[in-house]
Amino acid sequence: MMKTSTPDNKSPETLKTRRKSKKQKLAMFLIILGGGSLIGTKVFTLLFYLDPILGLYSLLTTFLVFISFIVSYIGYKDPLNYHVKNNKKNEITSTQSHNPLVSIVIPAKNDPVMIAEITKSVMLSSYENFELILVNDGSTDNTGKVMDELKNQYTNIKIIHLKKNLGKRKAVREGILTGPASGEIILFIDSDCVIERTAIERLVKVFEDPDIGAVSGHGRALNKDDNALTKMQDTWYDGQFSIMKAIESVFGTVTCCPGILAAYRREAIMPALDKWANDQFLGSEFTLGDDRHLTSYVIGGNQHYLGKQYRVWKVKYCESAIVYTIVPTKFKTLVLQQIRWKKSWFRVFFFTAPYYYKNRNPFAASLYYLSMLWSFFSPVVAFRSLVYLPLQGSYLPGLVYLVGLIFIGLLFAAEFKLRNPDTGNQWVYRLYWQILGFFFSSLEFYSFLTIRNKSWLTR
Repeated sequence: MMKTSTPDNKSPETLKTRRKSKKQKLAMFLIILGGGSLIGTKVFTLLFYLDPILGLYSLLTTFLVFISFIVSYIGYKDPLNYHVKNNKKNEITSTQSHNPLVSIVIPAKNDPVMIAEITKSVMLSSYENFELILVNDGSTDNTGKVMDELKNQYTNIKIIHLKKNLGKRKAVREGILTGPASGEIILFIDSDCVIERTAIERLVKVFEDPDIGAVSGHGRALNKDDNALTKMQDTWYDGQFSIMKAIESVFGTVTCCPGILAAYRREAIMPALDKWANDQFLGSEFTLGDDRHLTSYVIGGNQHYLGKQYRVWKVKYCESAIVYTIVPTKFKTLVLQQIRWKKSWFRVFFFTAPYYYKNRNPFAASLYYLSMLWSFFSPVVAFRSLVYLPLQGSYLPGLVYLVGLIFIGLLFAAEFKLRNPDTGNQWVYRLYWQILGFFFSSLEFYSFLTIRNKSWLTR
């Protein structure tokens, strides 16, 4: 039985910011110092004494991990022009009065329970100037009926019923065009989520910077208490946002505003809407990776593919705009999700690679391409260390590889515990995820070789 509940907006997570105490700063320093020393020793040993290929890989891994931690700790600040006036009431004040209309588009298929939950959480939002557009994407159950009942209950809801299932991209397009979505800001939320009361308001405040074209919220697992697998995913989600999206946000180049909570400036996505909704890859329609692909248009795809008249926008991550999403509770479902994500990653890499180095910080561009290189070679190095070399009688490189893998997991586990001190021993599950992540890395080449097979990867 899935155990979910609407998050308590007075919880410590609601007001999570980068205003750190001296104790937290010291802990972060020790994480970096201790991790750097131990993994640096491992790299030196591998490079010069055991296996140079594994050593070079470890050197790249160490560089990427520690740069991510250091830059996110030192450089990231929640990109909001506000201050929290009253922690108990969780109110936000701003020196500016700009209060744009926000069009919230939520597509759903066969999800009657959660479409009601996300609608309720939106209606409880502290931001009042919005319209909600629910798109029934060819549901075969009572999802459409639930949407109609919600429309009768609330005044600012529009309902679009599609006769057949079009898929998320085209359903979103229909929501924007047929709604129509009139907002200066268009916000997307997946139907299996709920948001914190101030999430929309926090995202909107970020757009007071006229150079920002899109903003990502911070995701956590709504059903984290279901089983060990959901606890693992919750710890992983937190680190992926607080470290990986934070470092991208420092340079204004967040590469994916996830569909669980993403806000876009209208003028940043409208030029690409039709091409994005009808994406073609390797001679056929490609429906996966809708969120990553749309973000890629904002950070440079518009200008590179559609015309020089379009601008390149900054994309930021707002850690205090929190959304909770349902994560897979079964291993098979999680594997299918990972394959789907890896297929979309490959497609969007080929989309962004020709232009990502342009019009942005060279350091940020280098990190992006190095990360791609690391992902491609990770399964190869794992096979060499854990299978090929042991078959040749060399077992130590494999042992060192596993130790390094676990130690990186410890870094993220420590980060999770630091950010979430009231979560007991849940940090341990981040170590379990690190081992599971090793298995998922082996899916890279399978995902690439079967990238055109999408029939069995729908949600």
